[in-house]
Amino acid sequence: MIKIKIIYLARLSEDLQKTEELLDFESGKSIRDLYDYLDLGKFSYPIYAAKNFTHHKMEMLVEDGDEIAFFPTITGG
Repeated sequence: MIKIKIIYLARLSEDLQKTEELLDFESGKSIRDLYDYLDLGKFSYPIYAAKNFTHHKMEMLVEDGDEIAFFPTITGG
């Protein structure tokens, strides 16, 4: 098992009513596995991920001590 910090941003944090959580997670798993474990596919909007403050593909492996941020599309003007 590995320990990771999950951060929820923008609308996602509002919908989940939390901004972060600490999680023990199985080693050798990807960001996609974490996304599925957290059941984030239930939302009707696209959700992206960043690992340690860098945008990554969902296939990237999660490692001990990582901070994984999940966030919806964010636009600005």
